[in-house]
Amino acid sequence: MKKRLFLTGSMGWGKSTAIAQALGSTACRGGGFFTRRQLDSSGKLTGFSLESPDGSRGEIFLDFTQEKPVWNLSVFSQLGRDLLTDPDAPFLVLDEIGGVELLCPEFADALEAVFVRGTPCIGVMKGTGPSGALIKALGLDDTYAHSWERLQAFLSSDPDTLLYSCGQFDKHALALACQWVQEYAYDGLFRSV
Repeated sequence: MKKRLFLTGSMGWGKSTAIAQALGSTACRGGGFFTRRQLDSSGKLTGFSLESPDGSRGEIFLDFTQEKPVWNLSVFSQLGRDLLTDPDAPFLVLDEIGGVELLCPEFADALEAVFVRGTPCIGVMKGTGPSGALIKALGLDDTYAHSWERLQAFLSSDPDTLLYSCGQFDKHALALACQWVQEYAYDGLFRSV
């Protein structure tokens, strides 16, 4: 199994769910972040937050409660960067990358450093369709599109990365995530169990 596993595909197809299910309680041992949907009492999407795998830290970075969507890049320059640079984390959860965080230089530099260090990572990479939807919904310019294309090209060509294109509720994606967890998220004591 390659050191980095990223699931990609359409929104709502269970990519993040597969990763969370495969990690189970071991997610708390890792660094990085989960992207969480924020819902109001009626179930309507109100935004997205960035949260540490153990749930101890989190901030809303995209707010849909205003007339136009509002994003807060400082969440990535501070909290996001901090979650990527935890020196004690044996692995990182990156759920998800390829969004507005690419417009934050501090976060982009920290993400590049993660790849250079060779830290094991499991996560979701925003696919072509979702990145195009993000450009349209948030009115992003070519800067974002070029950043996304560079990240996509790197992950696609990197010999230490498996970029797996998922189908809806893809059992193979879950199996890959479980295999990755067995290899990288458990230490030697747990591997023999």
